[in-house]
Amino acid sequence: MYVPAERNFLSAVDYPDKLKGLPKSLSTFWEEMQRSLQELSGSLVLPVGNVKLEYNKSNKITRIVGKNYSLRLSEASSGFQSYVPLFLVSKNLAQSLGREKDNSKSEMSTAEQRRLKDEIEKIVTNPRLSEEFKEAALKLLSDKFKNDSFLNIVEEIEQNLFPSSQKQILFKLIEFANEAEGNSLVLTTHSPYIINYFTLCIKAYDVYLKIQQSKQEELEERLNEVVPLKSIVDSAGSIVYELNEDGSIKILETYKGLPSDDNYLNEIFRRG
Repeated sequence: MYVPAERNFLSAVDYPDKLKGLPKSLSTFWEEMQRSLQELSGSLVLPVGNVKLEYNKSNKITRIVGKNYSLRLSEASSGFQSYVPLFLVSKNLAQSLGREKDNSKSEMSTAEQRRLKDEIEKIVTNPRLSEEFKEAALKLLSDKFKNDSFLNIVEEIEQNLFPSSQKQILFKLIEFANEAEGNSLVLTTHSPYIINYFTLCIKAYDVYLKIQQSKQEELEERLNEVVPLKSIVDSAGSIVYELNEDGSIKILETYKGLPSDDNYLNEIFRRG
């Protein structure tokens, strides 16, 4: 799934699907957001703000619900408008891989559903194909579109968020990526905090291995308070690229498996 930086636009406008000229990436993400809302059962606890997300399917209104207030997502802060669609769609797609097959719920993205429908129609309506060949072709097609992993590509994860909120969203996205073998997470960012929090997740993995070797299980709870164990990252499966102002790209150097602090974002941050 590609999560565009313009996603907050979808939260601020009630019917963006009615607008002409909407970029395809944004339109596809809008469809996934609507599918995720339709599959939402009850309220969803959000990782930032101590609030819940509720969706009224009859009037198609999404609301942020706090302890003493309730407001439409379109009226919420830019931070909510940016991270709620990201969190909702990412959670829905990642967890759909672990659900049992249910004919009433699709495990495929909206774009995949369209492609599958088109290919099925081509096979079924082709008069030159025998019934046996059609059956075999449909079986192969079914296997082709069976999802077994989730690739999440997120643009500007930190958009409109305070540093502490950036951390919570990053932890959740890594948690979703860790839910199934073969899942991947690709992020773009201009935030030095994201790089530093990601480094923390890698270090937490190393600490977790040492805890397992020492068999001091009580330390797991203390580690979990710093970095949720569901969000730790093996450095062997991660890589950070640095894009410079001159357009050059290089792999960020590491120190004992950790992304180097000597990077462009931290340098700009220090000059600040």
